[in-house]
Amino acid sequence: MNYENQTNNQSTGSRRTLLFIAAVAGLLLCLGTAVAGFYIGRASVEPEVVTQTETEEVTREVEVTREVEVPVVVGSDASEPVPLTDDSAGGTAVDDSSDPAANLPTLRLEEIAEIDFGLFFEAWNLVEEGYDGDIPNNQEILYSALEGSLDTLGDEYTRFIRPEVAARLREDAGGSVEGIGAYVEETEEGQFRIVRPIPDQPADLAGLLPGDVVVAVNGESVDGISFDEVIMLVRGPRGTEVTLTILREDEPELLDFTITRVRFEIATVESEMLEGNIAYIKLTTFDQTATEKTVEALQTLLDQGAESVVFDLRDNPGGFLAQSISISDLFLADSVVLYERNTAGLDQVFRADTGDLGEGLPMVVLVNGGSASASEIVAGAIKDNGRAVLIGEVSFGKGSVQQVYQLSDGSEMRVTIARWYTPSNISIDKEGVTPDIIVEMEFDAEEDIQLQRAIEYLQNGQ
Repeated sequence: MNYENQTNNQSTGSRRTLLFIAAVAGLLLCLGTAVAGFYIGRASVEPEVVTQTETEEVTREVEVTREVEVPVVVGSDASEPVPLTDDSAGGTAVDDSSDPAANLPTLRLEEIAEIDFGLFFEAWNLVEEGYDGDIPNNQEILYSALEGSLDTLGDEYTRFIRPEVAARLREDAGGSVEGIGAYVEETEEGQFRIVRPIPDQPADLAGLLPGDVVVAVNGESVDGISFDEVIMLVRGPRGTEVTLTILREDEPELLDFTITRVRFEIATVESEMLEGNIAYIKLTTFDQTATEKTVEALQTLLDQGAESVVFDLRDNPGGFLAQSISISDLFLADSVVLYERNTAGLDQVFRADTGDLGEGLPMVVLVNGGSASASEIVAGAIKDNGRAVLIGEVSFGKGSVQQVYQLSDGSEMRVTIARWYTPSNISIDKEGVTPDIIVEMEFDAEEDIQLQRAIEYLQNGQ
């Protein structure tokens, strides 16, 4: 099946997770915001390559180029028409005629022209004349105005991404990153908590533990700092050091860990054969290679005698929509994978076809609060079609689709253009996918009880 005209992503919500891999200032993970793989890292890709993936947003990528006259704001240098472009990652072929983004209305320039920007300048003139403190530069004022105006939509996923963060998002999709190597989440209370260090990577070797809360970076408190800003503080080139101040449960004093950043590869798929001829496959992200690498891992384990499979989507923040559909197709016979709709009249059905490698295998899918967007598409499709049992914790809960636009200065706009629904016609937005068997993990658990429960189910059928 060919779904390469669409992509997806997971993004920021009240609780976000990314693979915390610290790299050079100016990089962030895609897939971003749920207990997902949030990595602070630097990807080894060419700067001109644009990849629209993010650690917590379901996004769609299409080529969109538009020329728009933008009014000069507060001394901005923008005096020429600014093109809005979105270059599809990986040379994706696009059919604009079938994509709702192709029919989006043009900017209402006539209405914009009627806005009294004099009021804006009037207010800022008063600030410049009387404010007792430092005044930000014009670029900062422009970016803040964009961010503030988007807040009026009440949609946390329609957002403006500043150039340095957007560059980090694009670079991180390359898979080769520089950083400390740990999964981190932003909790509902706004804390930055370590989910788990990656084995044998700097964070693990330095002694960071699951549940540790980052309260300062290089002596600077993270209180009141955004998730993206914390990422920028932690990132840096390999060979450089970053000091994290940690609040650890049952420790009376704060702990400081100085960690040297390194470069390493992030595996899209991890796999092994478990006892009882059970294939274990963990998918960490829905990048452009996700289906290919999952098929390869599954075929290898089948050749070794695998008779069933545990498919682990825990802490997977999402990725390309097309990959979520083809991964679902790998395990589903002819059936609905998802519905996609919007208020502009879009009503599309995505289906799986019969004849794929994983359709007949007894199966368990593992999910948790870090399983978001594309992960939830797969989990919802498998659950609603009665294909397999889901075990773990309720997933993140992101049921919207975003279009990604790259702006002239390297910044990005992500605009919610549709909603997706499970085969049972249910929106999981804000609710998540509820497993058939709830097994809650503790941060200090010595054993992976969710995986053990999955093995038990496959062995005993209950």
